[in-house]
Amino acid sequence: MNKVVLNMKYKIGYQLGWLLWYIVIYTLIMMIVYFSMIQLSWISTESGSLFYRIWGLIFFQLAISLKFKEDFDFFLTLSHTRSLIFQSLVGVGVLFSALLSFVIILERVVVDFLNALWGFENIYDPFHFIAPYLTDNLFLQFIFFWMACILCASFGLLMGSLSYRFGKTFILASWLVIGSISLLYFPWVLWNLFNEGRLTALVDTFTDKMINFDLLTSSAYLLLFSIIFIIAAFLNIRRLPQK
Repeated sequence: MNKVVLNMKYKIGYQLGWLLWYIVIYTLIMMIVYFSMIQLSWISTESGSLFYRIWGLIFFQLAISLKFKEDFDFFLTLSHTRSLIFQSLVGVGVLFSALLSFVIILERVVVDFLNALWGFENIYDPFHFIAPYLTDNLFLQFIFFWMACILCASFGLLMGSLSYRFGKTFILASWLVIGSISLLYFPWVLWNLFNEGRLTALVDTFTDKMINFDLLTSSAYLLLFSIIFIIAAFLNIRRLPQK
């Protein structure tokens, strides 16, 4: 157990540095963008607000978890077993996800306070109107974003371990699938829906679901999928060859 704790401290240590840079860059960009929009008279205090944007840390967790090879090779040099390495990476994913969720909630509290202080209206940014931000229950919101971050962490762990096993072939196949779906399949589906006159109804339905989905039930589904990804990652890592 001491080895797991030491491994987690090491990984969380350098991830905190990345997180700090992300927040600093994000804050500067948001300040510059919003100040510029006010100066250009694109928005006013009656038609705009400060933004909720740091929810993007959810995908930051995915990017971190994909960095599997370096961590796996490093821990192997310390003569750690694959089971111990797996426990360390999952532990980091869970704890760091909690930290990221707290940061996301903290931004919401700060943004709402500043909007109220300066008289800004939350009508410019559409993300003010999705379900996680409509609730006043910050604990429930924390649970939802925590589960979302854990989902990204577990999926990244699985993809990173598969990339380690299969190498460039898996990476190329993954990008081909993602590229085909995003660049070919989705545009084709949207075009057909547009021609059939059903695109507007689809957008309205999607918007309604984004506003009204149940956070607690959704959190349970996110946790379920996370467990599936974690089990799949464990089955792959336990017999992963060193490269």
